[in-house]
Amino acid sequence: MADRPSLETETAEFFSQTLSNSDVTDVTSVTTSNGATLGCNVNEKSDVTDVTTCKIPPLKDRPKYLILDDWLEEGGSKYRPGVWYFGIKTRKENGEEVQIPTETWICSPIHIDAITHDKDQNNFGRLLRFKTSINTWRAWPLPMEMLKGSGEEMRGALLNMGVEIDPTSRNQLSNYIQSQHPKKRIHCVTKTGWCSNSFVLPDKVIGKDKDSIIYQSITSFFDEFTQAGTLDGWQELPQLAIRNPMMILTLSASFAGVMLDKCGLDGGGIHFFGDSSTGKTTLLDAARSVWGGKAYRRSWKATANGLEGAASLFNDNLLCLDEISECEPLEVGKIVYSLGNGYGKQRANRNGDAKSLTRWKCFIISNGERTIETSIKEGGRTVKAGQAVRLLDIPVARKYGAFDELHSLPNGAALSDKIKSIASSHYGHAGRAFLKKLTSDDRDFKKYFERFKSLSAFQFQGDNDSGQFKRVAARFALIALTGELATEYRLTGWGEGAALDASVEGLRAWQSIRGKGNSEKHQILEQVSDFISRHGDSRFSDADSVNHDLPVIRDRAGWWKDYDGKRVYLFNSPGLREALKGFDFNRALDVLQEVGVLQTLESGKERAKPTRVSIGVKKLYHIQIIEG
Repeated sequence: MADRPSLETETAEFFSQTLSNSDVTDVTSVTTSNGATLGCNVNEKSDVTDVTTCKIPPLKDRPKYLILDDWLEEGGSKYRPGVWYFGIKTRKENGEEVQIPTETWICSPIHIDAITHDKDQNNFGRLLRFKTSINTWRAWPLPMEMLKGSGEEMRGALLNMGVEIDPTSRNQLSNYIQSQHPKKRIHCVTKTGWCSNSFVLPDKVIGKDKDSIIYQSITSFFDEFTQAGTLDGWQELPQLAIRNPMMILTLSASFAGVMLDKCGLDGGGIHFFGDSSTGKTTLLDAARSVWGGKAYRRSWKATANGLEGAASLFNDNLLCLDEISECEPLEVGKIVYSLGNGYGKQRANRNGDAKSLTRWKCFIISNGERTIETSIKEGGRTVKAGQAVRLLDIPVARKYGAFDELHSLPNGAALSDKIKSIASSHYGHAGRAFLKKLTSDDRDFKKYFERFKSLSAFQFQGDNDSGQFKRVAARFALIALTGELATEYRLTGWGEGAALDASVEGLRAWQSIRGKGNSEKHQILEQVSDFISRHGDSRFSDADSVNHDLPVIRDRAGWWKDYDGKRVYLFNSPGLREALKGFDFNRALDVLQEVGVLQTLESGKERAKPTRVSIGVKKLYHIQIIEG
C-alpha cells in the first residue's frame, strides 16, 4: 500500500519469521464421507447384541428382533427386508395354554451400531445405520430424547430420511431401539466446532479423532454446509479479489471463525454498509461460498431467540447475515449483544429448573444500507459501547462500489455477476480444505496472533478511546492472520501480505466513519462542501430559471436558490447520497441537521422539503454551507 512505507519493511521481516511456507502441499479436494456416515463406516459390521441375522428364531429363542438386509425365504414363507419382531402369544386350546409364534414387520432395515453420549455422559443416543426407500445406506446419530412420549418425533425424522415404518407397529420401533446395547461407544457433540483437536461439521468430522466423534442433533437434515463444484473452480473467485481490498478482507474473514478459539478470542464481526447495488450482497455470497451454498446465508429478518439456534449451528465458524433493514430495529441491539456475548437466554424447564445455556462463538459478516448504530437508534435505543465494537461498520464506497479492480470486465455489476456465478457453482470446499490443513498444524496460533497485533498498523495513535481501538484492531489482526494462513495453505493464490494489507484497509475504513470527537462532523461537512465545489456549476441549476436555451444538466444533483444573498443548494436524494458516499446516510443527515447546514420543516421530522423548481414541485434537501 503506497501510504504505508514504514509497514513495508516491517511486514517483510515479519513474514520471514512468522508464517513459513515450508512443508505445505497443495490441497486439491476434501471429499465427504460415503452417504451421511458422519465419520463412521456405514458398511462396518455391527456388534449389536441380541439381534440375529440368521434364520427365523424357533419358539425357544423368542422373543427376538431380527434384521433382514435382503429377502429371506424359509419354511415356505418369504420375509421382506427390515426389522422383524418374532414373538409369542398364548391361547388356550382344550383347557391348556399353547404358545403361538407371531411375526411382525416393524420397518425397513435399521442397525444399531453404537451408543453415543457426550463427555459428561449426557445427551445419550444410538448410532443408526439404515437402508432408505431407494436402497441406499445412511447413518444417523439418534438422540434418545426423541423417543419420549410416543416417539413420534423420532419416527418423523426417520420417515424424512427414507425409512419405511409400519404404522400399525410403530410403538415396536421405540422398543427395538431401546432394547439394543451395542458395545461400541462414540463421543457425541451437540454443536458444530472444535472438539479437542478435531472440527465437527454436521456431516463430517475433520481431524485426528474423526472416527470417534459424531455430531448429534434432533434435526435430521442440514442444508447449510453443502458442497458443489470443485475447489479448483472456487479458486477463480479469490483471483478476482486481487487488487480488491474489500473482497480480500471478506474472504479472509470467512475463515476467521475457526481461528477464534485458537487465538483466544470471543466472537464478533464486520458489517458492510452502503447504498443499494454497491456489491454488499456479493461480498456476503463470496464469504459463504467458502463453507456452503445459498442456504448458508442467513437473514437479519429474525428475532434474537431465532438467531440463537443459527449461531449454535455456526459455532466456531462464519455466520452470514444479510440485509439489516429486514430486521425490526428493536431487535437489532439484542441480536448484536447476544451474538457477541456468545450465550443465549437463561431458560427453565417445566419444573422451573435452569436449563443449560446455549453457547457459541462466531465470526459474523453482515450487510445493509444502514450502520449498526443507526439501526439500533431507529429502535429508540441508545447504542452501548460494547455493541459498537461487536459488529464493526465498514463503508462500501470503493471506486466501483465494493470493488477497485474490474479484471477486464466492463463495470462493477458485471464483476459482481461473475463472482455470484462462481459462488453459486463452486462452494463448500475451501473451508474444509482449510480445516484439513489446520487440524494437522501444531503451531501456537496465540503466539502468531500476538505478533500480528504488535504490527504498527494495528497500534492506536490518538488521544482517547485506545481501549476500544485495541479491541477493534485485534479483530482486523485476526482477519489478517487468517487470510495469510489461507494463502500459506495454497487456497487463495494471493501474494504474501495481501490479506494483511486488506485488513489494514478495513481498519482505516472503520476509523474513517467512527466519529472520533468532532472529526466525523468535520469529514461530513468537508465532503459535502467539496461536492458542491466540484459540481455546483455542472450538476445544479437555478431553481427559478425557465430559460430553455440553457445546457441540459446531466446527472442532476439538484438546484440552487438565493435567499437574502445566501445560496442554498437543493439536493435531490441521489445527489445528496452521492455527496455523502462512505457515510451512513441517516447518520450524516443527523449531523447536517445538528450543525444547521440542513434546513428542515418546522417539525424537524421531514428533512426533504417540498420545493417548487423549474420542472415542478420536488422533495429536496436544503443545504446551506456555513463558511468557516
